[in-house]
Amino acid sequence: MAVVAWLFPFTQGMGLGVLAMLLHEGGHLIAAFVLGLRIKNVGMKWNKGLYTVREHGTPLQDLLVAVAGPLSNLIFLAVSGRAHLFGLANLCYALANMLPIEGSDGFRIAMCWQQLRSQKASQK
Repeated sequence: MAVVAWLFPFTQGMGLGVLAMLLHEGGHLIAAFVLGLRIKNVGMKWNKGLYTVREHGTPLQDLLVAVAGPLSNLIFLAVSGRAHLFGLANLCYALANMLPIEGSDGFRIAMCWQQLRSQKASQK
């Protein structure tokens, strides 16, 4: 019986984590669609989780699409109300994706920001 008592919170946490991941990718997809960027593929890999492959846009478009994923998690955190575990799952997913690790949203945001700054500097 002790295994069952441990298994429910574990599966509940995993389910909320997967839901946070789906909402995160949904944010990227909606932003890409609104900005007119074509979605090439949506998939899942065991070592990457859910991912979206889309055409690249301008640095500003790419920045907005990269920010949309973590922003969607933060929005769901803000509206989670008494669903504390759901809010926590979204907070953790947003924070983990904002780390500037290669391949993460945080890395893409930093690269796009750098491109925008260099474009602005070259226009002066």
